Parts: sequence; C-alpha cells; structure tokens
Amino acid sequence: MNTGENLDKTTPPTPRSRRRRLASLGNVKTGLADCIRALEDGSMDAGKARALIYGYSVLAGIIQGTELEERLAKLEAAASPERHPRSAGLACAR
Repeated sequence: MNTGENLDKTTPPTPRSRRRRLASLGNVKTGLADCIRALEDGSMDAGKARALIYGYSVLAGIIQGTELEERLAKLEAAASPERHPRSAGLACAR
C-alpha cells in the first residue's frame, strides 16, 4: 500500500472565512436560505444539505421555545402579587 498515493486523493478542508452566528431566528433563516440556494445551484451535496436543513429546523424550534419561555417569564413576573401588593390582599368578605 502506497501512502503517498492515498494522501494525493484527499484534499485538506478549506478553512472557513467566517462562522455563521446562529443565535436568532433571523440568522437561522439566512443560513437555511443559503443552504437551499447552494443545493439548487449544485454547489452542495444533497446529503449535506439534508443534514444542515434538519439541524437548522431543530435549532429554530429551540430558539422559538426559548424566546417563548422568556416572554412567558416576563409576563408572569409582571403579574406576580409582589408587583401589585394592593390586589394581593383582596379577598371576598362574606
């Protein structure tokens, strides 16, 4: 087995010029759109595109859930009895 021959067949991965920040739905949407465009123009393998699209979809769901959880926590904090002490002590007198 000639190891030099095997090395010639593999090319080193190209370094990424910039990493995509996937912290918001907008970023995920842009990444998904780029992936679909690359698939359409043939510059991305269908298997890789499938994996990326799945990953973007899962990540979008997680971001949506996190944002919803944060919004709910803010609403609950705004409606808590400590925030409105006058209404916390109200009770029906019979």
